[in-house]
Amino acid sequence: MGHPMHPRSARPAGRSDWGLSQLGAEIEKRTLRRKAAVRFAGAALYAMLFALGSQIDQSGATQPMATAVRFCLAYPLALAALWILLDVRMPERKARGEAASLAPAKPFCAFGAFCLIFCCYVPMFLIEYPGSFTYDTQTQTLQIASGEYDMFHPLVHTLLLRMCLSAYPIFQSFERCALLYTLIQMTLVSACFARSCASLSRSCSRRAACLAVAFFCLFPYHMVFASNCTKDVLFSAFFALFMTRCLEAVRGKRVSFRLGAELTISGALACLLRNNMIYALAVWLLVLLLCGRGMRRIGLCALLAAVLCLGVNEGLCRLTGTARGNVREMLCVPMQQLSRAWRDAPQSFTGQEREAMDAFFLDQGYLRYDPTLADPVKYTFNTEAFEEDPMRFARLWLSVGVKCPAVYLDAFLNTALPFLYPYETYHSSALYIETGLNSGVLTEPFGQEPIVQPGRFRTLRAYLDQNIWSTGAAGIPLLRWVFNAGLTIWLMLFFVLRAMYAGDGKHLAMLLLPLLLWGTYLLGPVMQGRYLYPFICTLPVFFARPAAGEGRGDHRKKNKEELDHGI
Repeated sequence: MGHPMHPRSARPAGRSDWGLSQLGAEIEKRTLRRKAAVRFAGAALYAMLFALGSQIDQSGATQPMATAVRFCLAYPLALAALWILLDVRMPERKARGEAASLAPAKPFCAFGAFCLIFCCYVPMFLIEYPGSFTYDTQTQTLQIASGEYDMFHPLVHTLLLRMCLSAYPIFQSFERCALLYTLIQMTLVSACFARSCASLSRSCSRRAACLAVAFFCLFPYHMVFASNCTKDVLFSAFFALFMTRCLEAVRGKRVSFRLGAELTISGALACLLRNNMIYALAVWLLVLLLCGRGMRRIGLCALLAAVLCLGVNEGLCRLTGTARGNVREMLCVPMQQLSRAWRDAPQSFTGQEREAMDAFFLDQGYLRYDPTLADPVKYTFNTEAFEEDPMRFARLWLSVGVKCPAVYLDAFLNTALPFLYPYETYHSSALYIETGLNSGVLTEPFGQEPIVQPGRFRTLRAYLDQNIWSTGAAGIPLLRWVFNAGLTIWLMLFFVLRAMYAGDGKHLAMLLLPLLLWGTYLLGPVMQGRYLYPFICTLPVFFARPAAGEGRGDHRKKNKEELDHGI
């Protein structure tokens, strides 16, 4: 044991203090560098989206010089906005006296939330009675009537519709069969949203849960889609439940059996209703493997969800003799790019490439090119020719792309514009939101008379269809921003940047799943309101704040652990 006055006995404390300050300074430098990188990279992202998107919004084409000029003008503004907004802190809630701080929190009533949400959807349901049956319903009904199913549409959704239509011998009315489907969907959607709010009450606060209830009750998207027969509605509800339960798992100490089971089931149901979820989940799982143990547990639940989905789908396919899906659904962007290149730069095609175009597109389908909708070209695609020689199609696409890359860029931007930029006017050829009953959509395949909607709300339905649903409320100054897809995506990107800025790695890893899902939608045939709906439903997760005792305190604890480890 050293002498108390020995120089060596006094050095450790001094060195420890010096090491502590040095390590603290190094951590502070890394934090400042990370924040600066987020600011500059985020500003570049927004400026580029503006530079490209604004040109497509105005003229349908981009120019390199105009892109550079608009980027340079937008970048300082985007940087200044992020510099301010990323440092904005939400005001802390203060306890109202000692008694208030000691009083137990009032429990959140999930059943009450379910009843309130369901009741808020009833007015639109009565207007659109017995519900809106559009989009893919006609194709699904034809499959049900013929007994020949395929995976072009989610099989589980088609079978749910079949179950409702099979009740015709009981109800003796296809109108009542449609009503049955609508009520089932409204119940499932309301239940998912109520469970999501209950989860937010545990992971964040009761106040956050109440605000989420108000959002699910009053946001126009939820009202119109609750009674709209499309796979996207149920998919969005289960996806929102999956994301809120992931947030609860991230903020909690452990993943309980009940939490893990609900994560797995909601994730599997989301995968069953959209293949996009499976593709996004596969990449997301790789991200979670790089995270801590808590995130890996969530990843295990996500993996089980994907496996369960594949198993259920395979079983249903064998039971119903369902044919596989068509690969053309994954080639919308290349088809659009080739068709636009043929329209804008036909001189770029050699003789062999012209022959290949005629081989892959029946009846010169590339001449039907619509900048905002891939369906006219997609439906002429020769899948058999592609499956015989996929490399020939790949060589054709690459060869033409090398010769006219700007045309390829414009073809992609025109289809994906609403997902990239807060557009001035909804440009797509397809209606923004389809509502109502297409003539004979449910009855014609069965040789029955069409369902006729009641006349009491005919005038109101006509107004809504013409001024809101078909155009995304483009003519209504404030409401149009509610329906604007680009604004929603930009909000999502901001909260992802905010998580990076705060160094909240777990929250960031969780928010990557909606971004990955968004990436799969960019490859789709069109951008309509129903494709935006999953991201609308997950907005509460992006806005969510951690419960009391977490957040900045956790970061201080993390920094202290880093310092202790360094010493």
